[in-house]
Amino acid sequence: MSLLKKTSFLLGIAALGYGGYYGYTYASIGAGYAAKATCSCVFVSGRSLESVIAEDLYAVKGIATSEIDRVNRSATTRVLGIVSKTAVYREELGCTLLNGVTAEELRRQPKPTQAATAPDSLAVGETIPALQKTLDWTFAEPDPKRIVRTRAVLVLHRGKIVAERYAPGITANTPLTGWSMTKSVTNAMIGMLVNDGKLIVEKPAPIAEWQNDDRRQITLDNLLRMSSGLRFEENYGNVSDATKMLFLEKGAGLYAIKSPSKAKPGTEWYYSSGTTNILQEIIRRQFQTHAGYLTFPHQRLFQKIGMSSAVLEPDASGTYVGSSFLFATARDWARFGQLFAQDGVWNGERLLPEGWVSYSARETPHSAGRYAAQFWVYPRQWGLPADSFMANGFEGQLVLVVPSKQLVIVRLGCTPDERSFDEKRFLQEINAAVK
Repeated sequence: MSLLKKTSFLLGIAALGYGGYYGYTYASIGAGYAAKATCSCVFVSGRSLESVIAEDLYAVKGIATSEIDRVNRSATTRVLGIVSKTAVYREELGCTLLNGVTAEELRRQPKPTQAATAPDSLAVGETIPALQKTLDWTFAEPDPKRIVRTRAVLVLHRGKIVAERYAPGITANTPLTGWSMTKSVTNAMIGMLVNDGKLIVEKPAPIAEWQNDDRRQITLDNLLRMSSGLRFEENYGNVSDATKMLFLEKGAGLYAIKSPSKAKPGTEWYYSSGTTNILQEIIRRQFQTHAGYLTFPHQRLFQKIGMSSAVLEPDASGTYVGSSFLFATARDWARFGQLFAQDGVWNGERLLPEGWVSYSARETPHSAGRYAAQFWVYPRQWGLPADSFMANGFEGQLVLVVPSKQLVIVRLGCTPDERSFDEKRFLQEINAAVK
């Protein structure tokens, strides 16, 4: 997926005119994007404002000004003097845009109840020399016009670290954004509720708003596989459903639930972040209290597998933005991959239902061999093992899982043009090196 491509953003602003409603909305989206990214990168990742402006805000370079308020722990971005947006940081919940709420109202919302995190369970294995050459070119910057900006690479084999490297300023303790890899975490949350007997993927999605029209036929399986048939525009180069949902709306899932029916469920595949946020809204509705919902992924997933750095960020309504906003260290992203490599079992405890991993990795019809259930499977087309599947996010984030080899590959970065990073070569070389 791609978010706010720089060229299209600037051309869109210029072509539409600064004074029009569309131009104002576009500028608001850009301000929201930059404020949210600035807030999270500074307060969650612990990076400097200067590095964020220099590296992460390329989409609004030259037209936006971002500031940090360390007293109130917030970030504000102004675009062309037209509009400003503010994101507020809260402990354990990260950053949230002030869409339809004040900072005071946001801070009055509940927080997840924390518990002791499982001990570090990632051992260090024997280094594989061939991997070092791959890491060398992965972190190299041979062409200043094609920025790669790899920030972290980690390879697990049989649960042990066999390769690990970080860019200057980034360490093993730096939580980094996963963007759409967060969708795969939403998959796990659904799986745990299936394991609890609260949800059944083959049955219609439990959404009251859909019960009086054709959308009542949409199943959880349709939503997990992006084949719901809902009309939702996933376009990050203009004002679209996706950009409004993420950067302007109070509730991402509530916005996406309003999407009208476009096709019969299961007959079309269309990548939609709205679909994942609908899943998060479904998850929230399974809990009697807001605090219980917020606590759920922490107690049942992150703390179980030792993802102590994980910060899953909610929207202004208090629902996790399950499509896009999870930060974690490379080691913790690797833990998440290892859970799936181990068939959903951790330290002898089954966290995901038996068969859930194979279900999640099964190719979705009409996706041209690319997608499964909140995971991608297109690396199989590159000669990787037939059971390979991958969490994937904007700017080149990935967690590849190969259960048959007990192999997990993590790459985190900030690659403005994803074509600048040779993902195919990267995965093929590592797969070949790990016997």
